[in-house]
Amino acid sequence: MNRVARNVPSLIKRQLKKIPLLVCVKRFLFRAPHHNHIGLYFIKLFTWIPFLNSRVVRMLIFDSAPNNTFLISSASKEFFVVSSQDKSIGRNVFIGGEYDFDKVGKALDILGANRPSLLLVDVGANVGTICIPAVKRGFFEKAIAIEPEPFNFGILVSNVHLNNLADKITTYNLALGSHDSKELSFELSDTNYGDHRIKVSDDVGVFDEDRRKIVKVSSDTFDKVVGEIDPTGALIWMDTQGYEGYILAGATKALMRHTPLVIEFWPYGMVRSGSYLLLKESILNAGYKSFYNLDAGAFPIPMSPESLDNLYKQIGDKGSFTDLLIC
Repeated sequence: MNRVARNVPSLIKRQLKKIPLLVCVKRFLFRAPHHNHIGLYFIKLFTWIPFLNSRVVRMLIFDSAPNNTFLISSASKEFFVVSSQDKSIGRNVFIGGEYDFDKVGKALDILGANRPSLLLVDVGANVGTICIPAVKRGFFEKAIAIEPEPFNFGILVSNVHLNNLADKITTYNLALGSHDSKELSFELSDTNYGDHRIKVSDDVGVFDEDRRKIVKVSSDTFDKVVGEIDPTGALIWMDTQGYEGYILAGATKALMRHTPLVIEFWPYGMVRSGSYLLLKESILNAGYKSFYNLDAGAFPIPMSPESLDNLYKQIGDKGSFTDLLIC
């Protein structure tokens, strides 16, 4: 874990000390016997008060919070630390308790009797909004969470521990790509912490990409980091802002065994990274038979170059996206 990631839990602790209610909660937790279980129960009491737990109140709290502070969401079965600077995933999680997790259930329902339950590999895990509920709610026994951005990774680790899942979720602070032992440029969004991306293009984009701060991240292949996995018990979940093609090119072991995967399909991001041909080649060469558009109904679309191209054209490269279950 690098220095920035190590410092995030201590930053969170200092910010939370500024909130009087949480200071009282903390004192109660650490003076009570068996404080881990009592602590979670005690905090959950506050969510039983309808007014305090309303979406409107949570929205007002988030939107009035100063930038670069931390908030705790307990609006669902999980607890999440989020940054008030993150106006996308962080805001959605604080207000609604989760982000895009309904697609996990939808993908597993489609897989039916073949649904995996042993391992979820969450590539681009952000702060844990997929892997943490997937394990905590019993959909999967364990998870591997891979997140390259240091600040997000620090929050991810904090959230794993906050939900008592450190023995079930293994975390890696690195990017995945088509080659091992590489250093990549990573561009950071100021207000959408789910839109940090591997930087491939210097073109001016529609999301102010030319103004973004750049950091360096380490990168290895999926095959090296994850290794051999049981395709009947595992699901790969991948949301990497258009870089999926490079990652799939480095995941030949898992793909050749037809491990089911869910990927974000974002033509705009693939244009900027130049990854679409790699994505098609990796999937088609592996011999996957079909895919499902998780935003457009639970019916299979036969896998072919034409069907992928048609979906690409249908979505367009102006910024829209969808998620695909490939099996």
